[in-house]
Amino acid sequence: MSTSILGTLWVTFAIANLKAWLRTNHPIGLGVVVMELVVAGTYAVRRQPIVVSRSAFAWFAAGVGCFGLLLARPHYAPVGGPRFEGLYTCLQLIGALMATASVLTLGRSFGVVAANRGIKTHGPYRIVRHPIYASYLVGMAGYLFESPSPRNILLFSTVIGFQIARIHSEEQCLVGDPEYREYRQRVRYRLVPLVF
Repeated sequence: MSTSILGTLWVTFAIANLKAWLRTNHPIGLGVVVMELVVAGTYAVRRQPIVVSRSAFAWFAAGVGCFGLLLARPHYAPVGGPRFEGLYTCLQLIGALMATASVLTLGRSFGVVAANRGIKTHGPYRIVRHPIYASYLVGMAGYLFESPSPRNILLFSTVIGFQIARIHSEEQCLVGDPEYREYRQRVRYRLVPLVF
């Protein structure tokens, strides 16, 4: 995906959420806007991979899984009412912090499509093998609970499905690396400790 298309998607998403914020006086999507900015910015400065997946599905899953949330739109109607708004904003900001920590750990090794840009095993990668996707799960959940709508529910479900597909694509790409096989033995869970 070109950086100009990605930039346009991010700006459109940010403007939609800013307009909703100004209209409702609630910081709708604040954490997710920050999270997507971190991911989009890092995408623009990534380094070339050692090995990259040639699977068309892996490329499609990467695009949808990484940037699909940019198609969500604010629909302020917090689940449980306004008293839970702070919780949902916190979830988004926690997701943004998790994404930032994960992306900073990867540095220029960050990428969108399944590839081997070097194995990182420190920081949040000591907890789960795919902490960026875990951060998306947390941040998107906060956004969805804050702005539930049929569109956002469909997007959330689709993005999570493609994130899981991305996990499988990445692990297929990395399994040939002995360092990754050893890392996989140490860090058992992919996305959520004790679950998956």
